[in-house]
Parts: sequence; C-alpha cells; structure tokens
Amino acid sequence: MLEVLGFLLLLFLAFRWQNRLPLWALGIWVNLIWFMYQNELGSGWLAYLKGLGAGIFLAAGYGRPGLVWALTPWPLLLYLRLDVRELLLYLPSLGEGMLLGTLLYLAGFRKR
Repeated sequence: MLEVLGFLLLLFLAFRWQNRLPLWALGIWVNLIWFMYQNELGSGWLAYLKGLGAGIFLAAGYGRPGLVWALTPWPLLLYLRLDVRELLLYLPSLGEGMLLGTLLYLAGFRKR
C-alpha cells in the first residue's frame, strides 16, 4: 500500500509540474523512475504494477489520455524483452491497482 501511495505522490508532483513539460513526457519519466525504484530498491514488479494500475485509473478519471498511455507497463515489457507471455502472470496485480484507483476516485480524490 505504501508503494502505491509513493507512486501517487510522484503523479501529484507531475500534475504540479504540468506547466513546464507536457503531461505525457512527465508520465514517461515517472513511469521509468517508478520501475527503476521498484526493481532495484522496492518490493518488485507486483508493487510496480499495483501503483501503475492506480495511476492509470486516476489519469483516466481526470480525462488525461496522454498520461494513461505513458503509464502503460512499457519498462517491464522492455525488461522482459517484449515477451508478453511472462507479463500475463503479473497482470492481476495491475488490476488490483486499478481497483484501488477506482476506490480513490470514488472516495473524492477527483475534481468536482
């Protein structure tokens, strides 16, 4: 859960810096930084995908399609040498993150 909150903090900072860079570019960098952190120091791919799923759903809820595309798990696919069959085992945790993003969106973390 703390990993997801850390990723959401990175996304919040990306929304704050939205005036300086396009949001899709910030999303790509946040995605890469989050992958490197989880792969080297964090809990691993499951926590990476949970945070990513929450970020994807919140970005879609806020109506930011460029950020949604930037938050796809492309660093993990590159790490797996584009072997999608290996990624399929980890997709349920991406769905768990999306459910968490749904709960955060419905709980009021959205613009009114």
